[in-house]
Amino acid sequence: MSRQKKLDKMEVIELAREKPKPEFHFMEARTAGKYIFETNDLVIGYEEPLSKPLNLVMERGDKIVLRGANGIGKTTLLKSILGLIPSLEGSVELGDYLHIGYFEQEMAPGNTTTCIEEIWKEFPSYTQYQVRSALAKCGLTTKHIESQVRVLSGGEQAKVRLCKLINRETNVLLLDEPTNHLDADAKEELKRALKEYKGSILLICHEPEFYEGLATKVWDCKEWSLRI
Repeated sequence: MSRQKKLDKMEVIELAREKPKPEFHFMEARTAGKYIFETNDLVIGYEEPLSKPLNLVMERGDKIVLRGANGIGKTTLLKSILGLIPSLEGSVELGDYLHIGYFEQEMAPGNTTTCIEEIWKEFPSYTQYQVRSALAKCGLTTKHIESQVRVLSGGEQAKVRLCKLINRETNVLLLDEPTNHLDADAKEELKRALKEYKGSILLICHEPEFYEGLATKVWDCKEWSLRI
């Protein structure tokens, strides 16, 4: 009993658990056609226009960064190119043989699935081992993997969304602020994987140190936005 009392008074020292380092390798689909997309006098927005008429062209192999302040229409442009938001005027013409991967900035509200269920929904043919292994490669621990996605931190949720993206064959990536909430190791690994990726990339990013050496072009959205 006296030994137990002494033990109870002792401070428990927890050894810092090693944080797993993520590994990102994007699966690549067959090569896309010469043009990824072209916009013809495209005006984006909801009730009110957010942009002047846009005539933009993206070619195969381009790695383009969209930069500019929050709220000027970068995400709206991405969603208009994907056809998720109808344009107010003009049109978007998508190229041939596109296999598009889209990384959304935030997860859908009200989602109560676990990480395992979230990946299984996307890849129903995976075994439980494959699902767990795919999530672990993205730097998630067993505890994260078995939790509901909504209780995870912003960085952990981003890793779940990246897990869906890297395990699907793509030749074009549309990425809406993928570095938000990511820790330094994950950012470094994501940059390495994107530099290695042979497809085309359209990326919204506020961090020049992330896209330096990665981007082939930078489009400054304040040049066309009406929200300045």
